[in-house]
Amino acid sequence: MNFPGLDLAWTYGHHAGHTLRLMRTWSLAETRAGVDRGEKILVVATTALGDSLLTTPLVETLSERLGRERVSLLVKAPYLGLYEKDPRVSNVFTVRGKYRWGGLRDKLEDDPHRIALIANMTEPDLIPFLWQCGVRGFLRYRTRWTRFPRWMANAPMMRRPGTPDYATGHAIENNLAMARALGVEATTRRLLLPHLRSEPGARENRVLIHPGASREIKRWPVENWARLGDALATKFGCQIAITGDRSELSLAVQIAAAMKTPAQNLAGKLSLVELAQMEAKSLAFLSGDTGPYHLAVAVGCPTVTLFAPTDRGSSMEACGPHQANAIFHHAIQTAKLRDSIHTIPYEKVLNEASVVLAAVYDRKSNDAVGERRS
Repeated sequence: MNFPGLDLAWTYGHHAGHTLRLMRTWSLAETRAGVDRGEKILVVATTALGDSLLTTPLVETLSERLGRERVSLLVKAPYLGLYEKDPRVSNVFTVRGKYRWGGLRDKLEDDPHRIALIANMTEPDLIPFLWQCGVRGFLRYRTRWTRFPRWMANAPMMRRPGTPDYATGHAIENNLAMARALGVEATTRRLLLPHLRSEPGARENRVLIHPGASREIKRWPVENWARLGDALATKFGCQIAITGDRSELSLAVQIAAAMKTPAQNLAGKLSLVELAQMEAKSLAFLSGDTGPYHLAVAVGCPTVTLFAPTDRGSSMEACGPHQANAIFHHAIQTAKLRDSIHTIPYEKVLNEASVVLAAVYDRKSNDAVGERRS
């Protein structure tokens, strides 16, 4: 929901309120004191799926250090199913989009949170709204910016767009830096959804190809995905399944039609939870840099990921596999920022996918030998 002039009025109105100290926010020392008093903490990631998944090490750190009952998560409504049974959070709140808070105020008044760690958010609506809901201590993702910098307890950590170090560093480390600023040291750096993982021995003989992306520059050619699927099916004897949302159905149909090997088309047929469950039981997940790639890592599925970053914030530096087992997680990036993903050669991707699958089959073989001996 938005209309002309709303952002401007909302921003300047709340800036005026803060300047006049009608809407006071806590300093870093006051926010740390709030942590010591036992105040609840809200981790905020209300943008893309991947952004929310990249907060899971932060969530786990807070849960282990401070107690699950003090940690909640705020995400977009479509992602609720992934987190509502997460054992590391006491509550999961949702929004539907910019200025679309629908009942959130009442929920936060019933379950007050005084501190918010903001990984990613819509601008400029969310920060003043959270203040209205009782939040007083705000910290922002390191090396990013906001329209409300003076509201942030960790303002010196933030960077203005255009500065050399804007959006540098991995998202997981930048999220964990907010906890460190509060005196809470990291307990993990692993991307993880523990309640959706499967045992390695439960893997089915299936490779998932997820060809969709938000922009054409990030969509690898149909003919390349089809060739890759055929080559892997022939070399490893695995089944190929193509995933995607409803908008990507046509793309999946084109790839399946171009393949010589029969492929299962699952585009538009799986919820996010169902996709996660399928990833957890698959041999590998092949895709561009997209939310379901992070989901695959979080549920323990080996990955081969193609990056075509438009800036450092969407590069392997920021979003690539981080402290994941390098044997099972390979990433390939274009030579330069803003290069089309079409410049990544088919042979390079085939080689990386073959290496990962060979390692997966080797592990399966070793697991089977171990089970027989036991």
